[in-house]
Amino acid sequence: MPIQNTMFKRITVFFIISFSIVVAQTITPDVTDEKMRLLVLTSDESKPDDAIDRMISKIVAEVATRLGRYEVIDRNQLESIINELALHQSGLIAEKDIIELGSIATAKEAMKVQITHYSQKGVPPKKDDDDDDDDDRGFWKEVTLEIIKGAIRAATTPKDEEPYANNIETIVQADIVLLDVETGKTLNIFPISAMHTGGSRGESLSKVLNIVRGNVSRALRELYTITSEVLDVDGSDVILYLGSEMGVKRGSVYEISRLDKKKTLRDREIIIPGRSVGLVRLDKVSGDASMGTIVRKWGRVKEGYKAVEMIHPPRVAPGLYFTYNQEKGAFDRGGVFFQLKPFGRWGFNGFFGGGTIVDSRERRDGMVSFGGGLIYRFLYTPQFTLSSIMDFPFNLVFRNDDAGHNVYTVLFSTQVGLQTEIMLNRKMDIVFRAGVSGPGVHGNWQYSEGEGDAAKTFDAVWNVWDERGEPSLDATGFYFNISLRYLRIN
Repeated sequence: MPIQNTMFKRITVFFIISFSIVVAQTITPDVTDEKMRLLVLTSDESKPDDAIDRMISKIVAEVATRLGRYEVIDRNQLESIINELALHQSGLIAEKDIIELGSIATAKEAMKVQITHYSQKGVPPKKDDDDDDDDDRGFWKEVTLEIIKGAIRAATTPKDEEPYANNIETIVQADIVLLDVETGKTLNIFPISAMHTGGSRGESLSKVLNIVRGNVSRALRELYTITSEVLDVDGSDVILYLGSEMGVKRGSVYEISRLDKKKTLRDREIIIPGRSVGLVRLDKVSGDASMGTIVRKWGRVKEGYKAVEMIHPPRVAPGLYFTYNQEKGAFDRGGVFFQLKPFGRWGFNGFFGGGTIVDSRERRDGMVSFGGGLIYRFLYTPQFTLSSIMDFPFNLVFRNDDAGHNVYTVLFSTQVGLQTEIMLNRKMDIVFRAGVSGPGVHGNWQYSEGEGDAAKTFDAVWNVWDERGEPSLDATGFYFNISLRYLRIN
């Protein structure tokens, strides 16, 4: 009997230890409900305000303020705070005011801009294809001509005027360094670069600074990504914690994940990330909460789950398409397409492909198609959408006339219909379209004779066609389209 009791205790202890190792404790989302205090520094205060590093420092402060998730303290604010502190020592500032000033100045991180390369110079404009006659000149003739052009340009350009002053190439390369205010250690480095060619010095620099502004915005969002929590779920409608007070924007996309889990294994605590279950697009934003729609779902979205801002949500969705012509009973065209704003109510569809079309002589002519159109998603669910569409295809149609010329014409038509996007997996959709096409209009058939500059274009008039006359084109009919769409979701 004592042996049985001892064995029972050992088994019990074994199960308790095993359970403590296997069991996992969920971790409450670390919601970013406080703004990050950030001190923005310049590399050299002795430089003028229009120095490139000071200009980029101002962009950093401006973008960080606009994002809403930062409490920005730039050099001017810091000097003002120091002056206020000095006034307090003289008794001109109340104690409660100095406490508030001191809390504002307690930034833990600072950003400093370091320019690694900056240059502006005039460069020769690129030659147009029509002016490129290198094939007609020998190599040494071309070199001699360029030397003569350079000598004339140098002789006629005033000494104080820069060559190619209206075609300035501006290059900026810089590092935005994140520092620990207390220790001075570098925490992270965000390299940025921008280049633009064209316009005057001011115009070229303005273009480059706009590119820098976009790079800085991405870097600052990556540095302090917003993490929220699902407060309520009602079908496809979701309410998230946090709103405009933390810089949450309407139209932004958040990834919903299960809660992270903490496990103890051999006296070590390990964190297991929660599995992603879907994406939410924010439609309405208040001060401290946001309402959104589940636009994709591959798991169940529940109250209390974590919601993390997507820094790079899919903006473009490419794919392949094939079109079935009911009138001819066959797939008669195909190609590639792309959709802009695949998660928005309104979207744009562009396409390029080829195929065939049957003319009035019942002959199948070759065709190259390109164009675009509008998409309005009036029904949005996590697994599929229903949309109305309108496309405007331009078709280059080609064939032989009865005199043996290769002739071509351009056919323009409109198409209206319905579209549904059905989710296959996290990154792939199958898209079905059905609609009708208008008859379209096309110009005269034309052909070319000669080569190079001697080439001439002629209309294919009555003398190149037999007694049946010139063939006409009619795009009227019902069409059905099937395509695969890819979404880049990391």
